[in-house]
Amino acid sequence: MGMTVAAFVTSCLGLIVAGLAAWYGRGQKRAAELSAAEAKRSADAAAEVAEVEKARRADEVAEAERRRVSFVLSHKGGHQYLLRSVGTDSAYGVHVDTGGLGFPDEVTEFEEFAAGDEHRYTLTRTTAPELAERVVVTWHQRADRSDGRRTAKLVGP
Repeated sequence: MGMTVAAFVTSCLGLIVAGLAAWYGRGQKRAAELSAAEAKRSADAAAEVAEVEKARRADEVAEAERRRVSFVLSHKGGHQYLLRSVGTDSAYGVHVDTGGLGFPDEVTEFEEFAAGDEHRYTLTRTTAPELAERVVVTWHQRADRSDGRRTAKLVGP
């Protein structure tokens, strides 16, 4: 009978250990599932942050690209206007369309209009209101003119 009691006790202890192991394993599985879910959330959040950062960087690059060449037309009194390049880079193959507001002999074509350069225009109103609205400047950003023409519409007189 002593052997039977010992076998029974051993079986009970084995059952308890097996139960504890199952319980512990289930807890470990749950912890692993929670950890995996948290890792996925973290990866998703990192991907979202990366997309936002990528979009922000693209916006910054686009804005920097827009500022590389920029023109301003300022009124200097009477019919005198000053066209200035206020960007950081030169513009190439520049054409200034004064919409019929300038004199025929004024320079409207420039091989290069460097950053900081300026050119004076005498602009007068015409009777055609559509011509008096804007001065249009077109240019290339690359010296070899392999890029598309850019355009700026500047408020005229």
